[in-house]
Amino acid sequence: MIMSRIQAKGAMLAAAVVGAFLVAGCQGHTPQGAAEAYLGNLKLYNYPACYQALSHQDQVDRTMDQFLGEIPMAPEVSKDWFKGVLRTYDYKVGDSKTDGDKAIVTVSVTRPDLALWERTVDASLSGNQTPDSIAQKNLTENTYPKVSYDDDVVMVNQGGEWRLFVDFPFKENIIKEHKDAVDLYHKHDYDKAIAAYQKILDELDKEQATGNAGLKFQYGRELADIQNSQKQLADAQAYIPKIVLSDVDMKMSASRVPGIFGKMTNSGDKAIDEVQFTVTYTEGKGKTKKEVFSEVHVPIATPLEFNNFGRPVLPFVPGETRNFGFRLTAPTDIQQKATPDLTVTSIVFTQSGALLPKPAAPSPSPGASPAAAASAASAPAAAPSPAKN
Repeated sequence: MIMSRIQAKGAMLAAAVVGAFLVAGCQGHTPQGAAEAYLGNLKLYNYPACYQALSHQDQVDRTMDQFLGEIPMAPEVSKDWFKGVLRTYDYKVGDSKTDGDKAIVTVSVTRPDLALWERTVDASLSGNQTPDSIAQKNLTENTYPKVSYDDDVVMVNQGGEWRLFVDFPFKENIIKEHKDAVDLYHKHDYDKAIAAYQKILDELDKEQATGNAGLKFQYGRELADIQNSQKQLADAQAYIPKIVLSDVDMKMSASRVPGIFGKMTNSGDKAIDEVQFTVTYTEGKGKTKKEVFSEVHVPIATPLEFNNFGRPVLPFVPGETRNFGFRLTAPTDIQQKATPDLTVTSIVFTQSGALLPKPAAPSPSPGASPAAAASAASAPAAAPSPAKN
């Protein structure tokens, strides 16, 4: 009697295992099943199986080692955070549309809102806490901000099996274009940055490949923030006098290159992500005074994208004072003959909804002058040829 029960349980277990293999086999023969199999292997860190699920062309374009740095539908984070963040991803496979040998499977993705999470972590630091320790605690307790969106797994039928189509060269080009677009934003060239982002979104729309819808969602959010910053240009310019400069001086840096150093204070009531300085060199006085050279520096450039908790992502908050310093790039003869004047020429208000950090620095020293009138030096400086930033 006992043996028959054991045998019966063994038969049931064997049937269950066989059934699971049959289901897995059936899954590979439908677009939705293939998508579920890929995402299941991804969540199990079964990277060889994920690689084998790629289309033939994608395997030609990327070796296994290269694939590990560009895994489709996976978090775009460093290897230190990859497994921990991937573990939080929730994929729900939805409907599929098939057209001949190509199919598009909709996948609902819920994951950490990485950029918002990083800002939130950095804003909450106190004492001896580190961003890594707080982020790890958030992962353990599931207390990080989340975002949900629809992505696509694009499949091609090859030899009777549905395989992922990724188009790695296309994505490589998109990532490069995105970097260039972000650089334009940090230069405060809104028109060109917005045009670059819109071009990227158009390209993602036209190319049907796995993960493109997710990229479109991410870049679309960044574009919305940049467009909002452009709309706030007039208010930003009016806010500039509230960026107060103090202790401004022109002197040699530690590397024996001439630079400008000082402090800046946000004396207004708005948080700022970007501050742009212009150093204008002039010769002569009165009616004969003329501008002979100018150079632009960005002492505060808060990242739009996630930085793996590797650097502080902190806006310049009301009441905060920060030190600044940068090397001058003007030709040697200009630095020797002309007088430099430092002004704040552009700012960008914070668009993120993250908690703002508390200002850690004291108010500026008495007698600090508004940025629009601050002078970096009262006389021209003789200096060796400077190195560029």
